[in-house]
Amino acid sequence: MHHKPVLLNEIIELLDPKPGAIVLDGTIGSGGHAKAFLERIGPEGRLIGLDQDPEAICRCRKLLGDDPRVTLVQRNFRDLELVLNDLNMTKVDRILFDIGLSSDQLADCKRGFSFQTEGDLDMRMNPAVGSKASEYLMTLSEKELARVFYEYADEHRSRRFASAIVRERKKSPIVTTSRLCQIIENSLPASHRFEKGKRPVGNRRNQSTKVFQALRILVNDEFGALHDGMIAAWNRLRPGGRLGVISFHSGEDRIVKEKFRDYVKNSGGELVTRKPVIAKRSEIVDNPRARSAKLRVIGVRP
Repeated sequence: MHHKPVLLNEIIELLDPKPGAIVLDGTIGSGGHAKAFLERIGPEGRLIGLDQDPEAICRCRKLLGDDPRVTLVQRNFRDLELVLNDLNMTKVDRILFDIGLSSDQLADCKRGFSFQTEGDLDMRMNPAVGSKASEYLMTLSEKELARVFYEYADEHRSRRFASAIVRERKKSPIVTTSRLCQIIENSLPASHRFEKGKRPVGNRRNQSTKVFQALRILVNDEFGALHDGMIAAWNRLRPGGRLGVISFHSGEDRIVKEKFRDYVKNSGGELVTRKPVIAKRSEIVDNPRARSAKLRVIGVRP
């Protein structure tokens, strides 16, 4: 599965990096946006690429080679101020956060991000930090699991799924993606259950989609990281600088929208996008991952 960066043309147009600019890609992933930035900033520019996933950093080292303009750091973007301090840098011109999974992460069955492949229920972006999803499934109360599914993924069957998980974990630990999917599927009324590959066209969303999403957000504290990262980014943008955030979830977009509103009202912010920018139909056909992507961009008044 080849990863395709979402909203690439829109990112370049709206962030509009100039020759000689310092760009910070807070979620460098597989390097798609980064390559486009490097084409725009010229020989005098500089790119700082962050990612908490060590495998993403390895991919980008191979992709970007020995380009002297590039500095790669394995770190969560919420820590970008610490990274810039270590690099003796105070301000940057452009910052991008692409909040979501890459195709490479989804395709790696050992990471446990996808319900479509058998694997360990890990879900950690950085496998060396924090608890696995399976550990949360075994320790959180039924009430807390239901809250996570509802608040992090808008899952209206959160209580049903939480009850089924607590009931089944008493029999044996829930440690694989397939077992979690089976528990979710079996908790539904018979009329809502379908064999693999036989789901009706009008009901293509897998029943486990939102549960997996909520667990991933929980495991990686994604909402907290986004909140912290946006504060850090705003602190380090120079006048005339721009921050772009691509979100894939209503909760993430809500955080971005509220932060941008606050920056416009209280901190010299100027909206570059009045409404979220979404992918064109042609991009969605070519890259279905772009379907739920929303891009918002804000600038610092000169």
